[in-house]
Amino acid sequence: MGVNNRIDLRAVLIAIVMLAIAAGVSGSFGAEQPGLDDWAKILADGKLRSEPRVEAARKLGEAKNSKYLEVLTEALNDSNKAIRWTAAEALWELGDKRAVPALIKYLEKGEAYEWGKVVTMNTLASFKDPQAIGPLTRVLESPNPFLRRSAAVALFTIGDDRAIPALIGLLKDEQGFIQRIAQNFLVEMTKDKVNGETPMGYDEWAMWYKANSHRLKIDGAK
Repeated sequence: MGVNNRIDLRAVLIAIVMLAIAAGVSGSFGAEQPGLDDWAKILADGKLRSEPRVEAARKLGEAKNSKYLEVLTEALNDSNKAIRWTAAEALWELGDKRAVPALIKYLEKGEAYEWGKVVTMNTLASFKDPQAIGPLTRVLESPNPFLRRSAAVALFTIGDDRAIPALIGLLKDEQGFIQRIAQNFLVEMTKDKVNGETPMGYDEWAMWYKANSHRLKIDGAK
């Protein structure tokens, strides 16, 4: 009986030691997280699976380090659509306005994924750069109503008066919800420029714009 107890005790001690060693090894690997340069290499490696590359793009965006602007803008041209829209999202997070030309170029690609375009428009809106007014206005001609809606929201967010005639055009949109969005945005954007009753329909707004366009600020985003 005593022999059996000693054997059992020794087995327990060995098990405890092995668990401690395993925990130490696991902890040491866990501590060796990839650095930002490693994430950049992962993102740029088109041979890897999507998951680590998506994670890499997110990490680089969260870092808010403009050193990684180029690798993120390059990712907008990736063959994988998930990488493209995640890169656009990461550029939003990064917050460097030098990304605007690359984002515009991606937005204007005919084959760009729908969700990628939505994310890109949100990113452009966050920068409030007047360079985006023309490209966003062209998206208002998309047959996709949700892309038109996103473009209208982005134009309103940027707040440049040059978007006003394009928003007036949306008052004739075939979708009622887009007409209502455009009306609300126009009221908000012109509240300090409209005397008396606010115009309602397309014809009224078109007449108002013709009479007041000379008073609008068209030299950049507010």
